[in-house]
Amino acid sequence: MNKQITTVAKKEIFDNFRDRKTLLSSIVMGAVFMPVLFVVMINFIINIQKDKAESQLEIAIKGSENAQSFISFVKTKGVKINKFSGDATKAIENKDKEAVIIIPEGFAEKFSKGIPATIEIYYDATAKGATNVTQKRIKSLINEYSRTIGMSRLQLRGISPLILQAIIIEDHDVSTAQSKGAQLMTFLPYALILGLFMGSMYLAIDTMAGEKERNSLESLLLNPIKRSHLLIGKLLATITFGLTTMIITLITFKLVMPFMPLEQLGMTLDLGIKNLTILSLVLAPLAVLAASLQTIVATFSKSFKEAQTYVGILILVPMIPSIALMIMPVKEKLWMMSIPVLSQNLIINQIMRGEQVAPVSILVAIVGSLFIGLLLALMAIKLYNRESLLFSD
Repeated sequence: MNKQITTVAKKEIFDNFRDRKTLLSSIVMGAVFMPVLFVVMINFIINIQKDKAESQLEIAIKGSENAQSFISFVKTKGVKINKFSGDATKAIENKDKEAVIIIPEGFAEKFSKGIPATIEIYYDATAKGATNVTQKRIKSLINEYSRTIGMSRLQLRGISPLILQAIIIEDHDVSTAQSKGAQLMTFLPYALILGLFMGSMYLAIDTMAGEKERNSLESLLLNPIKRSHLLIGKLLATITFGLTTMIITLITFKLVMPFMPLEQLGMTLDLGIKNLTILSLVLAPLAVLAASLQTIVATFSKSFKEAQTYVGILILVPMIPSIALMIMPVKEKLWMMSIPVLSQNLIINQIMRGEQVAPVSILVAIVGSLFIGLLLALMAIKLYNRESLLFSD
């Protein structure tokens, strides 16, 4: 490699490693904070739902005197009954109650005649987390009571309860513990790609917009070095920061993963040496693409702040395939592996599900992303030779 290029690259790398702002924004925030925050949030959500599912169920009931049989049944299940007399809708809206059961006055009469009796449940269907767990437990309890009474009535008439079950469904869940773990880790592809983009963002902006704002670009170009060599050196430094962030992000996820209660949920996630190597190989070309694309965007910016805004919007691009695959999963096809960001998302999802990633898919993903990245790098070099862009007001 050209000595001038390596000199520029080393200078940029060492200068930015000494810059606390760069280290904080690129490496600490992207590579360390995000994985740790993700694991903490997942643990918090799982523990809340687990505690709620295992805790004593409390039910607010209005009209409990109308269904003594039902009340006796739920008490045998260890449920605590709280009598309720207010407005059920307001209680739910004000979050005073997670759910309210109302037993109408005509319940006992219909029940004694063997006519289907109504039990009203008030709840918020948009509620998440622990509230959602409570709703499901209440519905499950009522359904169990309904089945018990229904079977008892048939037996009293000398009819087998099995007559109601014309078809028996035999479930065969072919999902594995690792594929279940993948459901929980749908955020991982975006976290890894976002961390890589964040790692190269600050240096890419500083390469162009920062130099413009400091009015140091002109004096920099007076040095006896080709402009192309100067930008290649800066690009190499930017790529190095992106790769460093990516590697630290992977290591951080590897270190914090044991703190996730996956085994308690019957899930596993393999982040061994083999899978970490595959992830590194398919993500590495994105460092070239991210650095080049961010440098191009920064070239058209007149100030550091303006470049930050544009590049900040650019970072949202990796979200598109990540969110799309969460909503509508697709079957991986070879041509998809040639599309940058999409191919990385697909391969990361395959690894999380415990599937074997075809070597040809890895190769196509690497070549496809690297090819686009190098094209963007050439575009950035051409723009660096345009006086009108470098010194525009």
